[in-house]
Amino acid sequence: MSVAELNTYRIADIGVTLAPGVSGRNTAFETAFAASRGAVVPVRDGTPESTAVAPRTASTDYFAIISSPEAEVFYRQRTIEILRGEMDKQVGRALLGQRPARLDVVITSLTLPNEAMRILVSQHHVMKATITMRDATSGQALMVYPDMTMLIDGGGGLVGTFLVPALAGGPVERLGAQMAGNYRNWLLQN
Repeated sequence: MSVAELNTYRIADIGVTLAPGVSGRNTAFETAFAASRGAVVPVRDGTPESTAVAPRTASTDYFAIISSPEAEVFYRQRTIEILRGEMDKQVGRALLGQRPARLDVVITSLTLPNEAMRILVSQHHVMKATITMRDATSGQALMVYPDMTMLIDGGGGLVGTFLVPALAGGPVERLGAQMAGNYRNWLLQN
């Protein structure tokens, strides 16, 4: 597509879907979902939390709650919401033409290692996506970016694992921002 033709479009809609088996489940989402159901992270005996003056009471069904089908729906919806928001923020107003276009973002792979894995082996967060820009009227594919890969530091080690998310945001937010920025740059350079 020529630059002149690309500039006749504007992004009118952004759709994000997760391929089967992709959930976006991570510790922050688990904790949020469990809290919304009145459950708290179980406290093990011998930890500082268990000796506090007013320790939290552990919910025996915490692990069942965060592994439930309802929780999986929450993880997927929250992931889609965050990724769509990042794409809208960075790409939604990148084109200023009159013809409506739709971005179809399909997340084909998403790896979000938990804190234990990041502390022990310093794993990274990785996401792969295929992004198709379509004419919103005809549905015709205009441009396709296949297999876009985003990789962010998991914050390896004890300090980094907890410091990075506190300073830079959660892994889904950071992957979404990277995807949106990469796509915007690619789109405007083509």
